Amino acid sequence: MSMGGAATGQPLDISGVMHWNPAGLSAFSGPEVKVDVGAFFSSPTLYSTVKAPGIVFNGETEDDRGTSYLPALAFMWGDKGSKSKFGISAFGISGFGVTFPEEANNPGSSSFNPAEPANPINFPQQFGGFGLIESNYMLLQVGFTWAYAITDNFSFGLQPTFNYSALELAPNPLAAPSQTKGYPTSDNASSYGYGGQAGLFYDSHKGIKLGVSYKSPQYFSEFEFENTYLDGSEAPEVAFTMDYPAIYSAGIGYSNKLLDLALDYRYVDYESTEGFEASGWQIAQEGQFAGFPTGAVNGFGWENISVVSAGAQLKLINKLPLRFGYTYSDNPINEELAFFSVPATAVIEHAFQFGFSYEFSRAFVFDAVYHYGTSDGRTTGQLMNPMMITNDNPLGKIPQSMVAYDMTTSMIQVGLRYNWGIKDRDKDGIDDDEDACPDTPGLEQFQGCPDRDNDGVEDNKDKCPDVPGLIEAAGCPDTDGDGINDKEDLCPDVAGLEQFNGCPDTDGDGVMDKMDECPEEAGAVDNKGCPYKDADGDGVMDNVDRCPTVPGPASNQGCPEVSADTQKQLTDLARAIYFNTGKASFTDATQVRLMKVSELLGTHKDLPFRVEGHTDNTGSDKINDKLSQDRANAVMKYLIDNGFPADKIRAIGYGSKNPISDNSTKLGRQENRRVDIFWDK
Repeated sequence: MSMGGAATGQPLDISGVMHWNPAGLSAFSGPEVKVDVGAFFSSPTLYSTVKAPGIVFNGETEDDRGTSYLPALAFMWGDKGSKSKFGISAFGISGFGVTFPEEANNPGSSSFNPAEPANPINFPQQFGGFGLIESNYMLLQVGFTWAYAITDNFSFGLQPTFNYSALELAPNPLAAPSQTKGYPTSDNASSYGYGGQAGLFYDSHKGIKLGVSYKSPQYFSEFEFENTYLDGSEAPEVAFTMDYPAIYSAGIGYSNKLLDLALDYRYVDYESTEGFEASGWQIAQEGQFAGFPTGAVNGFGWENISVVSAGAQLKLINKLPLRFGYTYSDNPINEELAFFSVPATAVIEHAFQFGFSYEFSRAFVFDAVYHYGTSDGRTTGQLMNPMMITNDNPLGKIPQSMVAYDMTTSMIQVGLRYNWGIKDRDKDGIDDDEDACPDTPGLEQFQGCPDRDNDGVEDNKDKCPDVPGLIEAAGCPDTDGDGINDKEDLCPDVAGLEQFNGCPDTDGDGVMDKMDECPEEAGAVDNKGCPYKDADGDGVMDNVDRCPTVPGPASNQGCPEVSADTQKQLTDLARAIYFNTGKASFTDATQVRLMKVSELLGTHKDLPFRVEGHTDNTGSDKINDKLSQDRANAVMKYLIDNGFPADKIRAIGYGSKNPISDNSTKLGRQENRRVDIFWDK
């Protein structure tokens, strides 16, 4: 009610849902009961004017009906995890009523003064009026609701409805008047009806909600009126059927933590509803007056209307949400037929609502609403009399007459709702079923889990739960702002890199400053962060230069190359080194050649060399292998003893395996007994 009646797409309470869109019941957890009662005050005023020869009767009559009470009861249940929710509701969904007293200043009164205002429509019946005009109509509807969640977002609902209505009229315009006794007064007749409602509801879970519903006509049995004339005599019984119109509704809602918005549009189909679609006077079907109007009315003759409802709920105050609503409604009464609706002047064009709730607990809530409505002007037409019906005046309008009415309404409604399905052990406002930390008070955004240091990171994910920190740093502080929390940062005061646990690498060489011997100069990881040097300037870094102190081409790993001429000199000198027969000792003549070899290699001390010993095939392989190795060793020793680096030379004995000549001749065997010295590339 306090949201302007907008509930088709915004399910805020179970009563509104079961009244306007049963599918929305899937948004609630039960069981829950809601009881409301409203005290309704209406202030209609009835106006009329009649011009007679030499006199004009004109006046107004205030309603003195008093207070009406509107009850509402709703109950729903359904397991939290179930796709189905069920409900029962009982609402006073419609009603009207007026009490316009008989005009005291009337021609039958001894104190009648035609110069004073007088309302002719309330003159006694014998003077052409209706006297006391009184009506009382109420409609109580009971609904049985079923809502089913097809998905997490989408649900539908069905609701068969059963109705009880009661109607009392004085005088009863549905009865033909007696020519001598006038219109009778009816008793309080009752009627029973049935109908149904179906709806769809969509919740995006991102704020937007949508709903549509169709409420079928409520089909009623006849009112069977027992009528009594003003003199107390019985009048003929009258039967009349008055159904309740079909209503089409569509609504949209939006919700966030601080605000709920709702907007509904409704279309009410009076023109297809029995009791409202007909108008004019009944025509006698038989007897001497067949074909003539009886003076009884056919119906109200109401037109279809549109209704727009809007509401807003503000949740700025803890446990005290405030609501504001507005409703606009078309006037269903055609001014030409305004006379027929004098007993039902309940036309409210603009309605304003203010409401609030007070949450005693999550389960127990008090609701209240104040409503004020206005018809925003008069509904005006002409008085009618069936005796004045002609072909040109089929409704019997009285010339130069007027009938009009307007009204304001107000209502105070209070209610209680109780949900005994809600359990909240830690009293943090989050149901235990939805609370990830049901025994520790927490916050809604963390599903009920706490955030002790209020840094926006819940404690069970906060690596520093007692020290405010950054969300991106898992709740820990990050003093140097490098994205690595202080707890895990090896250099918490200096911005650094993740791969170095928060320590910097100033020169960007992949070695953190703490371990970089050259922190300002990019270097190699395997050289402690320092760059490699090129001592000999040959373009080959020392770490890959086999001759770091002697320039040489990169193709030879930084070492100088042995030329072909030098290699030929080495070969010629080495093959002129002779040994005593069967021994590894040099002949005397060989000494000069060894010295020349030593001098030649002395210019290439940065290059590696290999000394090879060879024999002919005379003798066994075992003897030859040993002899060749010993002779190679002897040459190598001489060179080392004369200054050649020991780490740059090696000796290998091949025995007779690599002959360079024919071992079957004496000359060939002599050539095969040799020493070779090669650049060991």
